[in-house]
Amino acid sequence: MSVTAMLTGSEQLDELAVKQALSLSTRLQVPLLGLCALPDPSSALLYTTSPYMIGVGGTAMDSVRNAQDEVISGAREMFERVTAGAGSARFEHRTDLTERAAVDAAALSDAVVFPRPAGTSSHPLARAFEHVMMDARLPVYLTGTAPAESGPALIAWDGSPQAARAVRMQERLVRMAGTAVIAQNPDDLGERSERASSSVDALADWLKHRGVSVETASFTGEVAEGLLQLAADRQAQMIVAGAYGHSRAGEFLFGGATRGLLRSDEAPALALVH
Repeated sequence: MSVTAMLTGSEQLDELAVKQALSLSTRLQVPLLGLCALPDPSSALLYTTSPYMIGVGGTAMDSVRNAQDEVISGAREMFERVTAGAGSARFEHRTDLTERAAVDAAALSDAVVFPRPAGTSSHPLARAFEHVMMDARLPVYLTGTAPAESGPALIAWDGSPQAARAVRMQERLVRMAGTAVIAQNPDDLGERSERASSSVDALADWLKHRGVSVETASFTGEVAEGLLQLAADRQAQMIVAGAYGHSRAGEFLFGGATRGLLRSDEAPALALVH
């Protein structure tokens, strides 16, 4: 097992991700991998039978290679600087589609750490983040807007399949935190309110059997706002939540808890599973 930090080559975006990934790997006592995945330059170019176009293609390919070399060099330098002295940290450049490399990393990692802006569509790692979470249905970890190495894990619990998968697949991170605050908005349960699995007591028992201290908290109003306020009040180091319990199209049009968490300017780390 390990912690993987997904890198873009942007020092400003990557450094916080590497620092938080290093903190996780140290507390979990597992190796840290800094992964910079870039596609084969030739896969991004189109060719025609025209000798002129082939020549242009070759020049363009050289330009892409040079640009990639700069990205890789910058990512490696930053990673090695931040992790200096951490013997279990290593950098890897992989020639592959970023989303495919991210899924490979997520398959057996304790955490795959993405920079916070990867949760928005304009970020270079946005497709990889979405592919890991939505298509592969593997756990993802978005950095907090500020580092936090202490405090409870705040678990958003409504008994849904997404929430259950989040708790199960992020269990090691919850146990690392040591304390969990189970947060629930009773008004948001709907038909699930009749199910035993939606009870905070059911999850509390499950966590206690795994050595986690448990507190519970109830809130009303918008789910994302309530979770973020509770996280701030309890100084939570992360929010563990099921992502997109409703359709993404519906959340895009009308807003939703996941969208609200991803777009927040101030939030702890997000440990998400769809």
